[in-house]
Amino acid sequence: MHRNIMRAYDSLQAEQERVRAACMKILAQNDRGLQRELLRAKPDDAKRHDEMRLYEERLSGPQRRRLVELNRYRRKIERLLVVLLKL
Repeated sequence: MHRNIMRAYDSLQAEQERVRAACMKILAQNDRGLQRELLRAKPDDAKRHDEMRLYEERLSGPQRRRLVELNRYRRKIERLLVVLLKL
C-alpha cells in the first residue's frame, strides 16, 4: 500500500510540474528565453510574483481564463498532495 501512495504522489507532482510549465508558456507568450527564466525561478519568490503579474496583464481574455483554469487545477493537485502526505 505504501508503494502505491508514493507512486500516486510522484505522479501528482509530475502533473503539477506539467501544469506549471503550461502556465509559464502562456505567460511567456512563446518567448522561449523568458519561459525558461520563469521555470527556473523558485515558485515562492516574491519578486517573481510581481513580475508574473506584469506578464499576466499583457494576456488576452481567453489566455487569462486558461491561466486561471490551469491554476485552479494546480491548486486541486496541491490539496491532493497534502492529503497523500498525511497518509
